[in-house]
Amino acid sequence: MEWKAPLKAQQQDFLTRLTLGKLLICEENYLHSEVTFIKKEIIEKIKVESILESEDIANKYNLTYPLKEVLETIFYRKLGVEAFLSRFGHLVWLDNNKYHQNSETNLVNSHFLVKKATHIKILVKTFQGNVNETKLNLTLSEIKAHQIIVCLICPNKFQVNIKEYSIINLGFTTIDLLNNNDKKSNIINIISSNLLYMGGLSYYINEVLPVNYPLLQFAKNFFKKGNYKEAIILYDKALKENKTIPNTYLLRGICKYRLGDKQGALRDFSQVIEFKNNDGLAYHWRGYIYQDLGNYEEALKNYNQEIVFNNLSFFAYYKRGLIYSKLNRLIEALEDYNMAIKINNSFFQIFYNRGGIYYQLEDKQSAIEDYKKALEVNPNLVEAYYNLGIIYQELGNYPKAIKSYQQAIRLNSFHIKSYYNLAILQANLGLYQQSINSYEEVLKIKPNFMEAISNHQSLSLLLKHEGNLIIEKKNIPSSSQKNPKIININSSGNKNTNPSINKP
Repeated sequence: MEWKAPLKAQQQDFLTRLTLGKLLICEENYLHSEVTFIKKEIIEKIKVESILESEDIANKYNLTYPLKEVLETIFYRKLGVEAFLSRFGHLVWLDNNKYHQNSETNLVNSHFLVKKATHIKILVKTFQGNVNETKLNLTLSEIKAHQIIVCLICPNKFQVNIKEYSIINLGFTTIDLLNNNDKKSNIINIISSNLLYMGGLSYYINEVLPVNYPLLQFAKNFFKKGNYKEAIILYDKALKENKTIPNTYLLRGICKYRLGDKQGALRDFSQVIEFKNNDGLAYHWRGYIYQDLGNYEEALKNYNQEIVFNNLSFFAYYKRGLIYSKLNRLIEALEDYNMAIKINNSFFQIFYNRGGIYYQLEDKQSAIEDYKKALEVNPNLVEAYYNLGIIYQELGNYPKAIKSYQQAIRLNSFHIKSYYNLAILQANLGLYQQSINSYEEVLKIKPNFMEAISNHQSLSLLLKHEGNLIIEKKNIPSSSQKNPKIININSSGNKNTNPSINKP
């Protein structure tokens, strides 16, 4: 079970009891309590400190709002510090250096460092008011550079002679769980029901936090630069310190794959899934490697699992569609490409691949439309023009076929398949000298292409024999063989710089 799940359930129980006024209380330091009571002697000390600090801040920063408001704000913050240290002082240090960097922000916030990993910072914000009425807001600047956010609330109003204040532990969250839907706003609204139960903070600090964070950061830098061997060494060290961080296995697996260790990568991705069986990215990578190994059935299983956990995964549908096409399950491939396009219609390769499926299903008009859509997104897609040339040639629309082949050649002057098919089409149309010229371009690219050599010689001899007179097409074969064939459409969508050419 994911570690957050029980803390979310406990948080709901806590909030129900909070409404009823039935909170769990423990007087002992460093043990969990849902509420902490600050006694009179501590209160008096905090008052003196708050007065001195409020005067200092007001003078130093020339604050415009009343000194009493500054005093109260600092007082509540210090109450929160006292309450938090009484529960977690054995795990954290107060970061005093943060106080005066930004007076407006730090009037209400406290900053702590995790003792065993001082690079991990905790923001503690103390609110004042009724739990059901107080808005729990944070600004982006407040949470900057922190990994953990703790929310406390003091229901008591500031009074001179009050003998006891209560601080309620509303809960904590991590930066990755915060949701800022309004990208234009600097404010993040926190809902108490979305927080994690405070009783789990000690467990999170002791067991979940990646204490080897600096090591992982160095590894990440190597990863970004493509220094995969160095990254793996650091990931290995990190995993010796903590073997329960799925993302470390994931990144190490990617490094291994990039270095050609596919089996090692598979083991790492499987380890991720063992820790976190709903990790769609691990399933995707494992499916990708099985696909690379030609194990399409296993690839299919992994893409299926990815879609179970994320039914809007564009790449999962795209990759599964590719597997279905390789297994000749064309209708299923078509359905997956359709779904992928619904999710993301700006990826040219899907239209290109779907065009190949339509072609195999003999729906040439739909294939034409998809190749055109692919070209709208990527006008330099040589293979799309080439495939359009084939379809137009098969449909008897020879001007468009010639134009498509020529466009492919303009984009890639070494595209031998376009030259070859164009040469055959030109010969069939009686454009013999143009066909000879196209065969010559083919032979510049591939001098030992025997079919092109034979066809070129046949046309040259016949034209020379007739003294360049116009010869009836039926007397001149368009190749040295009977029934010459154009090179077939490549519907896989994979680049092939040295294509296997179907012989005429």
